[in-house]
Amino acid sequence: NAGIVISIRKYTNMDTISQLSDDLLIRILSRHWTKHVMATCCLSKRWLLLRSLVPRLNYDDRSFRDENYATFTQFVYRSLMSNKAPVLEALYLCLGPKSQAIDVGNWIETAVVCHRVQAISVDIRSSDEKGTMISLPSSMYTCQTVETLDLYNRLRLDVPFSVRLPSLKKLTLADVDYAENKVSSLTRLLSGCPNLDYLFLAHDNLDVALMVPSLRILRMYNTGRYQKGGGFVIDAPSLVSLFIRDYVLYDFHRIEHMPNLEHAHVDITWAVRNHKFLKAFTCARSLTLCLPFLEVLSPCGMIFHNLVDLKLNTCAQGWWDLVTRMLEDSPNLKFLKLHDEHLLHEFTSIETPDSWKRPSSVPKCLLHSFETFEWEGYKGRRGDVDMATYIITNATRLKKSNFSSQPRDDSDGGRIHRDLNSLHAASPHLMFLTQERNKRQRLEI
Repeated sequence: NAGIVISIRKYTNMDTISQLSDDLLIRILSRHWTKHVMATCCLSKRWLLLRSLVPRLNYDDRSFRDENYATFTQFVYRSLMSNKAPVLEALYLCLGPKSQAIDVGNWIETAVVCHRVQAISVDIRSSDEKGTMISLPSSMYTCQTVETLDLYNRLRLDVPFSVRLPSLKKLTLADVDYAENKVSSLTRLLSGCPNLDYLFLAHDNLDVALMVPSLRILRMYNTGRYQKGGGFVIDAPSLVSLFIRDYVLYDFHRIEHMPNLEHAHVDITWAVRNHKFLKAFTCARSLTLCLPFLEVLSPCGMIFHNLVDLKLNTCAQGWWDLVTRMLEDSPNLKFLKLHDEHLLHEFTSIETPDSWKRPSSVPKCLLHSFETFEWEGYKGRRGDVDMATYIITNATRLKKSNFSSQPRDDSDGGRIHRDLNSLHAASPHLMFLTQERNKRQRLEI
């Protein structure tokens, strides 16, 4: 509060800020909390007018922690009703457990009905999991102007049967509550968003069917570790970018083919039933996979023609078979990284079988396109050495290969380093990184 006023007074004395245009000053004010903006009225009558034209209202009740909560509530009502901006670009509400449902509903309703707001972000913090849920007003679900809607935590979605959000392009739902069945609530909400481009979902159990033809970017986090769920379905043919992190024990996962997909990160900790799950990703250029398969991969004729960048997690059951499959079915692959993404969690790298099954013939990618091979969390087991040796010796266009390990995996004094020395002749670009020293060392024979 004092900072912005002192700063402005400083420049006013220098007769500098008074020379700025109103539009520029309004843009500067839009970057500050509304409480600080309102304090500028003491500068001059010009500032009294400018503060009412700021198109972005930012409220955080923590800035009123030394005052009665009623003071904050009255401040929001007063500043929201007095705003005269031609278009309210954004309303941000960051509220604690003292916030009242009726007030929050009125503030959102005012922004929607009176100011034709374009973006709404509401985050309701709570001191415990049993805190009061706050519902959105019904007018929110038929707003013609809102383009971005971000909802976090102690909010309840009472989704009506009729939803019309024609302008909505970006939707975030993080740990919100659903007043009824989650599947039907989300289905109704998404069906009323014909132009939705970006969707972020985070919940402890997302049993959902996402059927959104317009969707291009999807971020989905299932955070309910060890919980059981029915499953999820994703049918989004326009999807370009996909991120899934799933810790729920689902009965099924179904993702329909995505012909426009460019990037996908799929981390499903609990078992995927079979390799057919991969069919949805055959058009991607970049893939990051952590997929434990219940069934051993078998020939299926899926070709990843566009794939050039592949990252595979070594904590997943059957990852070694997935390496074989992806090398055989990715004729244009350039970059392969093996890593243990869950190294710091309860999941650890699953040991490569001693009899790692090599490809039946040298994969096309190793002969014509493969350039970079990285392995983080390399353990130097027999299967690891066999796999690394095969890839490095058969990759005719290899430019760089980097390996790293944890000190605990090389407890007998440099065994991994000695084993990798044997590969140096086949790959002069081989580098080895020990996490203990945290620096790269070129392998010398």
